[in-house]
Amino acid sequence: MLGRAPLRVARGALGAWLRGGLWIWALGGLCALGAAGTPRPCQAPQQWEGRQVLYRQSTGRNSRALLSYDGLNQRLRVLDERKALIPCKR
Repeated sequence: MLGRAPLRVARGALGAWLRGGLWIWALGGLCALGAAGTPRPCQAPQQWEGRQVLYRQSTGRNSRALLSYDGLNQRLRVLDERKALIPCKR
């Protein structure tokens, strides 16, 4: 019986050592995968649409526009929005 007790302790220590080695191996592998890839710059979408609001502080008015951009033909389209908007009035 005395012979089996140290064997169980050795298995526990061996198991802990193997688990630690597995973690180190896994983290090392993930780091190697991350370092192996060459960084590439992000690419903007070829076409996009958006909204623009320009506030003129001297007059206190906003001018709004819809923007469209076509990267293939290098075109920018600006459509002005005409709204009879009076602030604080419903």
